Amino acid sequence: MRRLVLEWPLKDIGRVLQQQLEKAEAENISPETIAELQSRRVHTLEMLKKIKSLEILHILKLDQDGFAVVLRVELKDPSLNIEELLTYAMKDTANGKLQLLEHEQENTYVYFMNGQPIQSNNDAPRRKLGVYPVMPFWLKDGKIRMTLLGDNKQVKEILGYLEEMGTHYRIVSLMDAKFSPTSPVSRLTDKQREALILAFRLGYFDTPRKINSEQLAEKLGIVHSTLAVHLRRAERRLLSETLNPT
Repeated sequence: MRRLVLEWPLKDIGRVLQQQLEKAEAENISPETIAELQSRRVHTLEMLKKIKSLEILHILKLDQDGFAVVLRVELKDPSLNIEELLTYAMKDTANGKLQLLEHEQENTYVYFMNGQPIQSNNDAPRRKLGVYPVMPFWLKDGKIRMTLLGDNKQVKEILGYLEEMGTHYRIVSLMDAKFSPTSPVSRLTDKQREALILAFRLGYFDTPRKINSEQLAEKLGIVHSTLAVHLRRAERRLLSETLNPT
């Protein structure tokens, strides 16, 4: 498992949106779609100008089927309606809900946000890249930083996808995924950790499950009984570390 940290200029969003608009015009897409893209571009750029920083604190779920995150937002102008701002930011791409968790300061808010992506008739099928976002994940100081977990093939695919979009990304770091010595995950063996992370990323622990144990064992290249042992021991170790930290 690899840990990839990427960074690119915030202004790239405007440029990529402009390229999408120009491509749509060249392909003779309907005037309604072009107008929608133009509106999205203008409002997205206006929204970004009003946000001083946005940081995802916890990723509870983030895949093609939906998302659930806890995020902190700091506004440049405290008089702005942050809920209206975030709701508008989602309106073209997701059916989402917001719940205020904490109002830390006059212009800083912590929210729980969850929802499902919108697939419009004009959209191409969403590409499944397989990588899993983790922290740190933020935008501030005119930059976006994203951290992803995946194997070598998945890392190559996400970099190729960003190049297709014309994103001027910078690889901050690319290394084997490691965990803090104080993290319960660090107490697991390599095989237990690999099985647990892949199971989580592919939706084995979701309700309903997106992958069963036989399919998961096949992806790991091990027999079903061995997978069951790895997961059971990993789960017991994590519960032991969490419930009896001393």
